[in-house]
Amino acid sequence: MAAQQQEKVHTFTVPDGSQKRLDAFLSANMQSTSRARLQNIIKEGYVAVNGKPASKAGQGIRQGDTVTCEVPPAVPIEASPEDLPLEVVHEDNHLIVLNKAAGMVIHPGPGNYTGTLVNALLHRFGMPAVRLELEQEPEDPDLSDNDDHEDAGRLSAWLPNQDWNASGQNGVIRPGIVHRLDKGTTGLLVVAKDAETLTGLAAQFKAHTVERVYQAIALGCPKAAEGVVETNIGRDIRDRKKMGVFPYMSSRGRHAVSTWRVLEPLAGGTASLMQWQLKTGRTHQIRVHAKHMHHPLLSDEAYGGAGGTAVNVIGQGKSMRQAVVHAVLKALQRPALHAKTLGFIHPMTQERLHFTSDLPDDFTASLKSLREL
Repeated sequence: MAAQQQEKVHTFTVPDGSQKRLDAFLSANMQSTSRARLQNIIKEGYVAVNGKPASKAGQGIRQGDTVTCEVPPAVPIEASPEDLPLEVVHEDNHLIVLNKAAGMVIHPGPGNYTGTLVNALLHRFGMPAVRLELEQEPEDPDLSDNDDHEDAGRLSAWLPNQDWNASGQNGVIRPGIVHRLDKGTTGLLVVAKDAETLTGLAAQFKAHTVERVYQAIALGCPKAAEGVVETNIGRDIRDRKKMGVFPYMSSRGRHAVSTWRVLEPLAGGTASLMQWQLKTGRTHQIRVHAKHMHHPLLSDEAYGGAGGTAVNVIGQGKSMRQAVVHAVLKALQRPALHAKTLGFIHPMTQERLHFTSDLPDDFTASLKSLREL
């Protein structure tokens, strides 16, 4: 870890003709800091308007107001090359598509300094150790490993095809991976190799034109065959290590839309194989929306789909069924979620690329056990 940096304080006077949201004003004046991070900084009490702490990101400001924003220091972390197994689905001069294994975090962070995808890619591309600059230290390492694409294009690129001596200030670079999957989630992920490809992919994610289809095992089985969940998602008020649902268009959280479909009832309807398609990409979006539907993902400890809840829902008070559920949970030890389909336009060739991946062994074994109940 590098020596601790000093916090940066920015002071602005709202000019003539300005009357807008606080976060929008700061985003326009602090373009090197993502709007999402600025919203978090506001919520954490680092921003004041006319000397008074801001109440919320959407607070209105007017001409002549003085806005002070204190930016917590970034957290530099060194990432070293590691010879880790990677399942490569597609690779060319501009990008690489991988089938991520369960348990692999995307980039180093508190609690996960080694064994990440970035460490593995450094080794694959024959690159030296680098310093990654995280914008802030998350309260929970899994929350930094999210699927939030809106700010991907704002990140200085972590790219194998760039001049490393010229990247970042003081030799510090920041991860520019286009999108992310939770630590326990398996499946397809694309990584850019150059700045133009990164920009092109990030634009597609932001425009919601990337095809992303997931399969998951849920507790219970929805009565409807398919549906849409549209809410806001933000940090849970009661437990900031998790995410929570807030009303759509409320002042809390960010807009999140997921579509779902029941593929197959399991275990007599006490569980189900579901398909999810993301329209937006928020932290833990599918897991949070599944919980919101009262059908949390199987073996998802954070959102209520593991332990006694799973045993009670699927076990139905019968010892043999309960034993099967215990065995399934022991084998999974992660949310039953797999990124099965990924489709996008190649930014350089303009070719439409479409990839699918098989369900991993622990997922298929769980399906087999539940089908037999």
